[in-house]
Amino acid sequence: MAEFEPTDMEPPEGADPAPPGAVARAPRQERGRKRLDEILDAAEQVMLEVGPTGASIQEIARRAGASVGSIYHFFPTKEAILTALQARYAEESEEVVLAIRNEVAAGATLPLAQFVDRLLSPLAAFVERRPAAFVLGHDKAEKQKDPRMHDTMWAALRTRDPACSDEELARRLDVLFIIGSGIADSIVRSGGADAAKRVVEMKRAMYGYLLACEEPAHRLG
Repeated sequence: MAEFEPTDMEPPEGADPAPPGAVARAPRQERGRKRLDEILDAAEQVMLEVGPTGASIQEIARRAGASVGSIYHFFPTKEAILTALQARYAEESEEVVLAIRNEVAAGATLPLAQFVDRLLSPLAAFVERRPAAFVLGHDKAEKQKDPRMHDTMWAALRTRDPACSDEELARRLDVLFIIGSGIADSIVRSGGADAAKRVVEMKRAMYGYLLACEEPAHRLG
């Protein structure tokens, strides 16, 4: 059977719409996979600038250097593009969580500054690389914490401070989440500008907060 290659055909009028999130056909050839990645990269940039609601397949096609028809061969709807991006982010975020887990044991021995840097570096790299990941959930009424990240960070803080009560540990995690969420929001509002600098500020803020938690000389109350 011949390999699928996108053409410039538009979906036929009157055809039944594909279910939201469906992908027309996953490419098997390297050229097709490369084109799909280019489309998703273009979609990321458009959504970072105008949000998911304002993004159009026409603009995504223009940014990707593709025809609208070829976009439809990969993605029958804009919702399908969003679903593919979410799948991309989910896969990469799993790698982030695994990388952070590998640093948990170091919390018992490293100075706090080094521990924070090593613990947050995988997340920081993801934020810099995929700022649009935060756009897709930016309009939700209530942002959900990733349970995998929550459990990993809990283990890291527990290793760091075994005597800390569960109540205090939960409070620290909440504050760290608020700091990270605030930085992510600022990256979204800026359209991804200066993401690397904002990530540095996130590390500084989290370090300062944990320093106040751990060292009595820096505690405010």
